[in-house]
Amino acid sequence: MISQTQTQSLTLLDESIADAWRPDELLTLSDWSDKFVTLSTKDSSEPGPYRTARTPYVRAIADALSPFSNFERIVWMAGAQVGKTRVGLNWLGYVIDVAPGPMLLVEPTVDTARKVSKQRVATMIESIPQLREKVSPARERDSGNTLFEKEFPGGMIMMTGANSAVGLRSMPIRNLFLDEVDGYPPDADGEGDPVSLAEKRTGTFSRRKIFLVSTPTIKGLSRIEVEFLATDQRRYFVPCPSCAFMDWLRWDRIQWPEKQPQAARCVCTACGVLIEERHKTQMLERGEWRATAECSSARIIGFHISALYAPLGWKSWGEIAIDFVKSHEDPQQLKTWVNTVLGETWEEKGDAVDADNLRARLEEYPAEVPHGVAILTAAVDVQGDRLELAVKGWGAAEESWLIALHQVQGDPARDATWFELDKMLLETYEHASGRKMPARVVTIDSGGQHTDEVYKFCKVRAARRVAGEMQHVYAIKGIGGAREIVSRPSTSNRYHVRLFSIGVDTAKDKIFGRMHLKAPGPGFMHLPIWSDEEYLEQLTAEKAVRRYKKGIGAVREYVKIRERNEGLDLEVYNLAALYIMGLKFIAGLARLAEEMSRPFDGKPPPSSGGSSPPASSRDGGSWMGGRGGKGWVHRW
Repeated sequence: MISQTQTQSLTLLDESIADAWRPDELLTLSDWSDKFVTLSTKDSSEPGPYRTARTPYVRAIADALSPFSNFERIVWMAGAQVGKTRVGLNWLGYVIDVAPGPMLLVEPTVDTARKVSKQRVATMIESIPQLREKVSPARERDSGNTLFEKEFPGGMIMMTGANSAVGLRSMPIRNLFLDEVDGYPPDADGEGDPVSLAEKRTGTFSRRKIFLVSTPTIKGLSRIEVEFLATDQRRYFVPCPSCAFMDWLRWDRIQWPEKQPQAARCVCTACGVLIEERHKTQMLERGEWRATAECSSARIIGFHISALYAPLGWKSWGEIAIDFVKSHEDPQQLKTWVNTVLGETWEEKGDAVDADNLRARLEEYPAEVPHGVAILTAAVDVQGDRLELAVKGWGAAEESWLIALHQVQGDPARDATWFELDKMLLETYEHASGRKMPARVVTIDSGGQHTDEVYKFCKVRAARRVAGEMQHVYAIKGIGGAREIVSRPSTSNRYHVRLFSIGVDTAKDKIFGRMHLKAPGPGFMHLPIWSDEEYLEQLTAEKAVRRYKKGIGAVREYVKIRERNEGLDLEVYNLAALYIMGLKFIAGLARLAEEMSRPFDGKPPPSSGGSSPPASSRDGGSWMGGRGGKGWVHRW
């Protein structure tokens, strides 16, 4: 006969056996994230417990990454500030704790992978006890915890860059996180497409997961857009708080009163009511993902979301509208806005400009220098048998006017040619107000065969007074590639003159965008009626082409479509002259232009005072300063 004590012991044994065989709680990735993830001050603006409810739209995306979801390929195209990288990092922690197996995280470069590992992955492991228990401290010998590898029971997480073929083709993996794929190079160390190389490593696993995430870039070159278009293209539909009609947020639904973008609201396409920002939290809570296209595979799913969905406290509709107003006149800024805010690709327009388009907008100025012009700059292009000179006027928001074109015939190796140029640089131009205006900054190309002559000319004219105003003459050298328009000057040359490096491709991007503007205003380029056919052809003598470069990716380069391009070069050099003055000075051109528009009383405008823009550092100031030596006007 079994005693009561024995019965109790058997009951406890049965319960222990049952506990041992009971399956672990089946947590989805979103549930696990809510239960265990804590955000630190190192990688979040909102430290503390992670809450999926803060961004409800990520729940379906996260849960598609859970092992019991049937989806194999998950694509997420999105704007910035919507939490996409956070979902990927949570998935990484989830794999360590709940669904162990080999995993690979691919960032655009090895350097980026290193930063993500140090700043985000290591921080997450340290902040979550369940992960700390399974990933040994890096300081322990043979811990399996290195910068690019994290071992844990049942698996390993590796991190690499898309520019490293070695990191992309080693051991097999079940889970693949491809982060910011639009930043990947087209070729990894000459071994092919990095996405394809990484995907091949998942081939031996029947239940694999591939997560592709990115902010999109240029249409036709964007990897994430191609991937998204091959899915069912899900959008997050939210209800109107007034009529409950379900629709997805897009830019054409955002409206604001004239000149009040901060008051932006969202209009309902069904009832027409203007929805205020304060309703967004409730709308997101009640939203749902809906497919907007057919997909050939039931194992592929795609999501798109813009920054219009960012929760309260992150990015408001008003802030988005303000950013749009600031950027919509500048194609380069607008491109960034479209990519990062709307989460959409930018369709390149105007890779080339037709001279006929410019010919149609020639205008007759009411004065040699029209109202609206605040300052003048000049640029010199050095050719084998002549010097080309263009004078430009600049006003508010970089609106510009071509004021004069001159040509100095003669060998640039002869002093006489430069003396003729100097006479032209000492000329003044009459403003509509009656003032006489000289060019304030002159840039001269030093990148050809006559570098020494350019240096000598600039050295004794670095700062001189012309018609009561300071004039600065600087040597410049153009450099291709993605770089700022004007870099900090160098004096490491035999004449110790200030030499400015000019980002010619960046400048051309801006100029070509402005040649497409239709009406006067910010950035618009005014051309006088006397502009001849040759000048217009030179101004449009190049076009932008997109090419892939090894280790870099898709790049824009400018190539000649006509032989002579001096007009375009002079535009670049004049833009550089403006930027040498500094962003703070440029920001004050609207006020100066207003001062210039008043009737001339014989005195310089108060904001000019006959002096140079303030000399300071790169952060918005100028690089100008320093007086020339005695006898600098006509002397080497």
